[in-house]
Order: sequence, then C-alpha cells, then structure tokens
Amino acid sequence: MTEKIKVVITDIQKTVKVPKGLRMLIRRCCLATLRLQGFSGSTEIDVIFTDNDEIRKINEKFFGGSSVASMLYKPMNDDGVLGAVYVSLERAGELAQTYFSSLQREAVYLTVLGVLGILGCDPEDEGSREREEMIMYELGFPMSTSYILSK
Repeated sequence: MTEKIKVVITDIQKTVKVPKGLRMLIRRCCLATLRLQGFSGSTEIDVIFTDNDEIRKINEKFFGGSSVASMLYKPMNDDGVLGAVYVSLERAGELAQTYFSSLQREAVYLTVLGVLGILGCDPEDEGSREREEMIMYELGFPMSTSYILSK
C-alpha cells in the first residue's frame, strides 16, 4: 500500500489576497514538517486561511479563548484526518511588517508551528526551537541570518 499525505487548503477570508505560490509553499511546509518529524502513513491535513475576526471566532468556539490568535491547530485523527491548522493571513501580514519579513515566510512559520502542535510537539520543550529552525531552513526560510565575515 502506498502512503499518501493530502494537504487541503481552504481560504475563508477576503481580507488578504493570497500571494501566488503560497498554496504550494504551504503544501511543501506540511509535507516537510511531517517528514522531518518521522511521520509515516496516509493522512490528510487541513490548512484554513482566515482573517483576524474569523480566527477570534474560532478561538472562542473551539478553545474558549477571546483573543485574535496568529494560528490555531486542532488535532483530529479521525477519518484519516490528522488535524486542522487555522492561519490568520491578516495577522501573518502584521507579523511580516513587525519582523521585516514577508507574508509567505510568516504563513509558513505559523503552519509549521500548527503541524508540530498537531503532532503533539510541545513548543516549550528543549528541542522545540531547533526543530522549528531545521524545518524553516529546509523550506528556504532560515530563522536566523548569522554571517561570518573574514578579513
């Protein structure tokens, strides 16, 4: 039997125009995160693009929170669906401005965090930062840009 991972991306917001290539990048992000975490098997991951208002509503409905989150994740593990990652593209754009990066980079980072969360990775554990950096590097978005200049 061939293992198959399906990434379903749904855009339920109208606030931010989805940049060309972002959907493909998010698929690569999900696949790379699963592979680098040693996931094997067939599954589906849902990635839902939202805006700030919608993610606040999702936060209230499913998690009892009242704030605007950048990203939320919900493990499911039923009917072949591993889980869902909700990414506020509006918030990702705000983070991009704050950190002088791009919407794509922030959306990828938030998706990585969501997929890791679905897999049960604790963001507070010791290897968390290294794991995130390794995945982001693999995707072409290094977390840090340290250069050694020689004379």
